[in-house]
Amino acid sequence: MVQWTKRIANLLRSDVARNGSTKVERPHYYYLGEGLALTKLRNGHFIYVDPLEESVCSHLIAHGDWEPWIYDVVMRLVRPGDHVVEVGGHVGFYTLGLANIVGPSGSVLTFEANPRLAALAMRTLRFNGYSPWARVVQKAVSDKAGKLQFMLSRQFGGGGHLYTGKKALGPDGELLEVEAVRLDDLKLKTIRLLRIDAEGSEALILGGAAKILAQPEIVVCMEWDLVQMRSRSNPADFVKSLTERGFHFWKITVKSELEPVTPEDMLTLKQCDVIVSRTYPFAEPSN
Repeated sequence: MVQWTKRIANLLRSDVARNGSTKVERPHYYYLGEGLALTKLRNGHFIYVDPLEESVCSHLIAHGDWEPWIYDVVMRLVRPGDHVVEVGGHVGFYTLGLANIVGPSGSVLTFEANPRLAALAMRTLRFNGYSPWARVVQKAVSDKAGKLQFMLSRQFGGGGHLYTGKKALGPDGELLEVEAVRLDDLKLKTIRLLRIDAEGSEALILGGAAKILAQPEIVVCMEWDLVQMRSRSNPADFVKSLTERGFHFWKITVKSELEPVTPEDMLTLKQCDVIVSRTYPFAEPSN
């Protein structure tokens, strides 16, 4: 506290020296104690983060942003009043943006199995005033309900995943028993967007989401990583099951554009995020 007070005083003195005034820009990062901080994002939201988490939180602290090319596409997929389900919400970066757009006439339901990250995301929604229509559930999602083992790490929180028999998250990786749900077992409204970031469990999650996939206008945004997916499913069977339901595939490029991908090319596609939809999810550009 003493060091922070001295820092504010120094900022004040330097600003007065430059401008002859006492106006000081508020800092965008607030350390609140061990394992907890509050930082301001580029979009104006404040988000609670763990300063020791390197995979996502460090970027939010340093840049106020995360995966901007993907984030831009995801935000364009929803409208006020839409209902969204999110699997793998981390500290709630995407959750915040989605809650802001859908508004009180819509809803965001986010699942995050890591209890530390889920608690931060819940706190963030309350701080920003979105908790009346956006909530975080500390559970995993799979094709079967029940207890599952979940591998997590504080340092690399973004890599949390359903356990596959290998300790893959570094020296602080730990196993935790968590409750898993099937999306088809839940009473959900008509979903506009299902966003999945689940480190290779995408096929399992959608295996328990037949009702959602049957909705004609559903759009799925998910991470596509063949290496991780092969440890839990057969990607060829996964692509075939989606194609047989009438879905098409698009890769999200670094320019926030959608690039069509054939079902055959999905089986060699390098790690990226993809959109799965029956029709092109955006209005075609006018000539």
